[in-house]
Amino acid sequence: MVLTTLLLLTVSTNLPAGAAKPIVQQHCVGCHALKVVTSTRASRQQWASIVDQMVSRGAEVDDDDIESVVEYLAANFAPAKSGSSVTKNHALKVVNVNTATAAELTASLGFSAKESAAVVSYRGQNGSFKGWTDLAKVPGLEARKVELNKNRLRF
Repeated sequence: MVLTTLLLLTVSTNLPAGAAKPIVQQHCVGCHALKVVTSTRASRQQWASIVDQMVSRGAEVDDDDIESVVEYLAANFAPAKSGSSVTKNHALKVVNVNTATAAELTASLGFSAKESAAVVSYRGQNGSFKGWTDLAKVPGLEARKVELNKNRLRF
């Protein structure tokens, strides 16, 4: 109980205020790290697609709440505007995981530095990846992060 409370306190301090914040906390963070959500920048249409994908994979969000979640995510995690000091939108960038450096993987896909280094090391020892399911097998890399980015991966 204490651990759950601490986790929710940590999560709540990292998300912006909004009507759907509790829904995101309850249903998104249960499956993947908050960083996966907060590091993604997407348009409203893209967020709608991502939320639909997550619901189809088992996220238990009430139909009545889906629209408010999409609006919350689109309002708080939209692409950077041109000329903004925010880093360039990596939600749309296609990444060739067989040629990308660890720094490029971290910046583009939201992998931690340790996860990106594990990908580069694994690739060096085992050769090129053939598909996203091969990449998901890298020890130390969360398979959910790979799956969330699978449409942006090139091999």
